[in-house]
Amino acid sequence: MNLAYQFAAEGPNGVHWPADINEVYWGSLAFFVIVGLAVWRAGPSVMQSMRDRTAGIEAELAQAKAARAEAEAALQASSAEKPDVSDEEARIRAEAEATAEKLKADLVVKAEAEAEAIRERGRADVANRRRQAQADLAAEVSRLTRSSAEAVVRDGLDASSQSELIEAYINQVGDIR
Repeated sequence: MNLAYQFAAEGPNGVHWPADINEVYWGSLAFFVIVGLAVWRAGPSVMQSMRDRTAGIEAELAQAKAARAEAEAALQASSAEKPDVSDEEARIRAEAEATAEKLKADLVVKAEAEAEAIRERGRADVANRRRQAQADLAAEVSRLTRSSAEAVVRDGLDASSQSELIEAYINQVGDIR
């Protein structure tokens, strides 16, 4: 059986191969010639662009490594420059305690001054009440004396006796004040 006959039996294009085997040869030859020309003419520029791209990526990596090294150095430098937090904390705590002691002393002085002012107002109030009580007592004694004197006068005191009694009482009341 002839191969060409078998392909022809399948139809004009066959199952896998065309009916004319020369078409396969010439198509393949044309394909390889075009690929060869493309590789020959475009290959160097493609390779150069790939090399340029690789060089660019390597340069970016080198820059990134340098930037990372700088950042790590800056981090270490800033860590070394950072003040000791415990010293700052102790200083702030000491300032706060000193301020608290000063406020406490100020409050004690203020409270003592207020207490003295309250005591002074109390003393003045007691003195005012004492004077008022003495005045009330003098008024009451005066009223009682007048009532007593009226009763004695009504009962027959003479005028000289009555004057002596009033004078004596007035002197007594004057001595009380």
